[in-house]
Amino acid sequence: MAGKTFCGLSITALGFGIGSLFAQSVPSPTVPSSAVPSLPAPAAHVNIVGVTSEYLLGPGDQFTTEIAELEELNGKIHRINADGTVTLPLVGRVNAAGLTLTEFEAVLDKKLEWQLKAPDITVTVTETLSKPVTVMGFVNTPGVHQMRVRQSLTEVLSQAGGLRPDAGYRVTITRQIDAGELPLPNIVRDDQHGTVTGEVNLSDLLEAINPAANISILPHDLITVPRAKIVYVIGEVRKSGGFTLEQKTSMSVVQAVALAEGVGATAAKGSALILRQVPGDTARTQIQIDIGKIMAGKVPDVDLLPNDILYVPNSLTKVITRRVVDTAISSAAGALIWRGL
Repeated sequence: MAGKTFCGLSITALGFGIGSLFAQSVPSPTVPSSAVPSLPAPAAHVNIVGVTSEYLLGPGDQFTTEIAELEELNGKIHRINADGTVTLPLVGRVNAAGLTLTEFEAVLDKKLEWQLKAPDITVTVTETLSKPVTVMGFVNTPGVHQMRVRQSLTEVLSQAGGLRPDAGYRVTITRQIDAGELPLPNIVRDDQHGTVTGEVNLSDLLEAINPAANISILPHDLITVPRAKIVYVIGEVRKSGGFTLEQKTSMSVVQAVALAEGVGATAAKGSALILRQVPGDTARTQIQIDIGKIMAGKVPDVDLLPNDILYVPNSLTKVITRRVVDTAISSAAGALIWRGL
């Protein structure tokens, strides 16, 4: 139970602060399975390092049970089966995988009530197997991370170093079918590969519009964070860079100029260009626009599509040459990314 003491050591819950998902924080270190000690029969009956009352049990984990009143369970070693169950004397077959130590002890106490008036069994983990979760894509520390306790989606993303500025808002979670339900709407089942896949809108989650989307992540889940859809604004503007579209499919020129904090004093407003990549073409299409007339409402606004580059030249650029365009494209590729609308 939470608060039990093993050889003078009190087990307390391990807390995980979600932190800011967009902060450039130092990621939590991953723990390879080779670094987890494998102990012999526990004479001291102390959980191995890093295992607390909130440790999440899984297949292959080994533990001992302590209950002085029952010789059949006192000091005995048990291992959780591949299907997540374990068979114990006087208890029978019970599910252990996915439960914390606290929850598992409560289950065993309940099962032993017929035998003892107030059973108080202690479970001590003596060997753990790897519980990996893979986070790929636009996070600061992609790769395989180890789960020690039950973690939510936002906690796992924080453990992966948080989202990069150019990360998208629709995160994909893929889970093995036999691992359990993926509690998300509109999941896609792939019987050939034995997986189910669902999406979470992080924007709705972080703004508390849909807190239920912060689901519990299970060992062996795959979390994929795609790149955001971006519009670039460069040249004679006050804040050049890439601006994310979030859930929108386009951004108007007026919105893009506003995000870039306006054009500079030497901007050639009438010679601005939209550089657009057309599928199948190696070169970008050039669309000349007059920002001054658009801002004044004299001509209709123009929509910018994902990966468009809005280039605002200065008044000294008399002719827009291919070299100028190539320079603009190169500048956009190295531009800072700002979270947009």
